[in-house]
Amino acid sequence: MKFKFLANTIKNKRFDYAPMYYDQRKERLKLKKKEFDRLENKNLSDEDRKKILRRNMQESWSRTSNAQNQRSTSNFRVLLLIVILLVLGYFVFNGISEVDTVVKKLW
Repeated sequence: MKFKFLANTIKNKRFDYAPMYYDQRKERLKLKKKEFDRLENKNLSDEDRKKILRRNMQESWSRTSNAQNQRSTSNFRVLLLIVILLVLGYFVFNGISEVDTVVKKLW
């Protein structure tokens, strides 16, 4: 039995890995519930009230800035589509031969 290592078969290694899932929305909801309970029981200090106010203002500002960004990108896309349609309409009504002259003038 000197060569016992030759008879061993290779076995798969097992790992006990349990991935953690972090839900930011759920965490915020828990925090708000906790704050609301403390607010009902009137256990908030002035500093806690300021922190809550700051957080609420930051959330509202981030929502409005996100909405403004979406609105501006949407408006840009609509404007770009209108310009493309106007250019295509111009070439349809004036004929395809006009494309060559317009391109030469632009370059």
